[in-house]
Amino acid sequence: KNQNAQGVCSSHRGGSAMAFRLSRFMRFAAEPTGVTNRLLLTLGSPAESICVRKPIDSVTVPGYEGVFTLTNNHSLTVSMLKPGVITVREGSNTEEYFVSDGFVFFNQAKDDSGCCTAEISAVEAVPTSALDKDRATQVLSELLSGPKDTEWDKTKIQLGSALCNAVIRAAQ
Repeated sequence: KNQNAQGVCSSHRGGSAMAFRLSRFMRFAAEPTGVTNRLLLTLGSPAESICVRKPIDSVTVPGYEGVFTLTNNHSLTVSMLKPGVITVREGSNTEEYFVSDGFVFFNQAKDDSGCCTAEISAVEAVPTSALDKDRATQVLSELLSGPKDTEWDKTKIQLGSALCNAVIRAAQ
C-alpha cells in the first residue's frame, strides 16, 4: 500500500485487516495533493480496501436500475448494486472488479478542488481476472441438481443461480 498524488490503492490481496484499518483512517484524509477536477474513487468491501480516494476518469457500475457510468460532476446518486462488473477507467488503463452486491454513493466536491467522490461499498469485490468460470458452472450445476422441497431450497437455488450466472458472465 502506498500513498501519493495518485491516491491509496491496495497492491495485493493479503493484509486485509491492515487495508481495512487503513481505509478507515484514510476516509478522512486530505485530498491527494495537486489533484483538481477529478473523480475520487473509494472502492472496498468488509475484507479489503481496494482503493481510497484514487483520482480516476470514470467508473461504470451495475445498478439495479441498470448499468451506469459516473464521471466528475455527475448528479448526486445513491444506488444499490447488483451482481456484476465495476469498470474503473483512468486514462488508457481499465480495471475490472466483480461485485456480488453493495451500494454506490456519489457526492459533489466539498472544497475548491472540484473533485467529486464516488464511494463503492461492496459485500464482495474481486478482480475479474480472479474469477473461475468452470468452478462457477460446477456450483451452479450442484445448486440446480440439489433438493427443491422447501422454501429455503427454492430461495437458495434462485439466489445462488443469479450469483453464479453473474460470475459466469463476468468471467468470459
